[in-house]
Amino acid sequence: MNKIEKIYQHALNILSEVGIKLKHLEVLNILDENGIQIDEETAFFTPEQVAYWISKAPGSFTLYARNPAYNIVIGNQHRHFMAGYGCAAIYDKEGTARDSLLSDYICFARLVHQCSHFSINGGILAQPNDVPAEISHLIMTYTAMMTSDKCLMGIPGNEDQVTQIMEMAALLFGGRSVLEKTPRILTMVSTISPLLIDEMDLSTILISARYNQPMIMSPASTAGTTGPIDLAGNLALSTAEAMAAIVIAQIIRPGVPVVFGLQSNVANLRTGNISVGSPAYSLQKKAVCELARYLKLPSRSGGATTDSAVISPQAGYESMLSLMAAYQNGVNLIIHSAGILNSYAAMSYEKFMMDLELMDMIMQYEDGFEVNDDTLNLELIKSVGPGGHFLGAADTMRKCRSHSRQPRIGVRENFGRRPPLEKYFKNIDKGLEQMLREYKQPDMPSDILRHLNDFMAGQGIPAPVLEQLNHLTCNLEDF
Repeated sequence: MNKIEKIYQHALNILSEVGIKLKHLEVLNILDENGIQIDEETAFFTPEQVAYWISKAPGSFTLYARNPAYNIVIGNQHRHFMAGYGCAAIYDKEGTARDSLLSDYICFARLVHQCSHFSINGGILAQPNDVPAEISHLIMTYTAMMTSDKCLMGIPGNEDQVTQIMEMAALLFGGRSVLEKTPRILTMVSTISPLLIDEMDLSTILISARYNQPMIMSPASTAGTTGPIDLAGNLALSTAEAMAAIVIAQIIRPGVPVVFGLQSNVANLRTGNISVGSPAYSLQKKAVCELARYLKLPSRSGGATTDSAVISPQAGYESMLSLMAAYQNGVNLIIHSAGILNSYAAMSYEKFMMDLELMDMIMQYEDGFEVNDDTLNLELIKSVGPGGHFLGAADTMRKCRSHSRQPRIGVRENFGRRPPLEKYFKNIDKGLEQMLREYKQPDMPSDILRHLNDFMAGQGIPAPVLEQLNHLTCNLEDF
């Protein structure tokens, strides 16, 4: 039995002997009706039940965008990046924090739309603190729909909130019957370690499954605090939680698409905070991908993560390790790929641009190089001969623009003894300005826009708020 099989078997033992607490009466009743042992609020799953229900989930699925050019397959050998998720603060380049605002959400949505590395937009790109919490899910979803025609990320919530989001998606894509036929909006489900799924996330599973929309089952146990300190035990605990969530979804609606998405962390035991820049965090990503393959499910993990609170050498080397570990190990969906600072505490525009550079470099590295008669080019070497040079050769002139990668923001000039950071940050600012300047809002059919606006008004969004939202999403000069 190899390491992955041992972790899987241990996860099965956890689910059958310890169980998982579920804070949702309707879900508990559904499980009970399907033969799952229930003791008050704790569900116990036998290994046979886990294997049977997980086998109902597809090994891959297509996520459909409003613009078919952005449709993507999640699973198999496909790898996709997503930007940051869930942060309520913005850090500047010095590490000074401020509240994230709706204008930040819109800016990041535009940047994601402009960047060819991303095919999924929306979700909680940055939690807007200037929007009331009770309507923020509506505002963010509406904004994502208005700003981009890429695939949509949803937002977890209570049954009413998730239903509202699904109804908006139905309006966007042609009705509920159309929505239920194809995966259109992907939602994150985060268990509470150890071994608890709360009412909000069970509600998210319940409603998403009823609309046949895909979910990322994403436990985030932290080795040493909310999970065992040993990585094997921490991964087994997270695997148990993820498998329980997947089984619940399949019992509610067999065949609903799911992603095995452990976000297993490690703790900084000096402070109690999580650490997402360490090798231990990246080691767990490798195991997540292997576990997903073992279960025949798509995988998800974190991307360019760092514990640094500023753009610094630490932010660079930790983010590169984390992103490369996910990409090289074949993680299907790499979230937090751009913008994250300080262990998920904040988004940063400067870090977002830096991470785009990392993605460029990793993808070029993974592409490799060709070896053939043309690239070996013995005749060229003969023509230059010993002691010559290739700089002025016709072959170099012909290929110099396609074979010499220029960085987005990196600095290669000779600055002598002067530090190049000023130029580096100028390149970041220039790149940000260019991306936002080149952004073009995709067309929204007038009838769909009218239906969405009527829906928002019907959910209690005040007319002045809706007018401001339309103004912000449609006017580039405000940014």
